[in-house]
Amino acid sequence: MNMEDNVDRNFVLRPTPGQKFRPKAITGMIQEVMNEKLGDMIKYDENEADQASKDISSTIRERLKGNFLLKVTQSSTLQVFVQTMIAEQSGSGATTAVQCVWDEDCDGFLSHRYVNVGFS
Repeated sequence: MNMEDNVDRNFVLRPTPGQKFRPKAITGMIQEVMNEKLGDMIKYDENEADQASKDISSTIRERLKGNFLLKVTQSSTLQVFVQTMIAEQSGSGATTAVQCVWDEDCDGFLSHRYVNVGFS
C-alpha cells in the first residue's frame, strides 16, 4: 500500500481553500452567456424564454465544467446548481426562492440579474 492509496480513502467534508466557490471568478462568464443568449432577443416571447432559460443553464454548466471550479470538484461530493428565470418586465414583480441545507463556511452562491432594455 502506498501513500496515494491512503489519500484516496480519506473522506473530506469541507472544501480546501482552493476548492471554495469564488463568485467573482465566474461573474464575467455568466454575463457573457447572458449577452450571447439574450442580446438578440427583441421581443419577449414565452416559448422563446422557456428555451432560452434551458440553454442558458446548460451553457453555464458546460462552461463551468471547463473552469477550475469543477475541475477541482469533479471527484468530490460538491454540487453546482444553476437556476435561470426569464420573465417579462410588465410592471408587476416576481420573487423566486430556492431552499437547501446551507453551510456558510463551505457553500456559496452567485445571483445575476440581466435586463435587456430592447425587450418590448
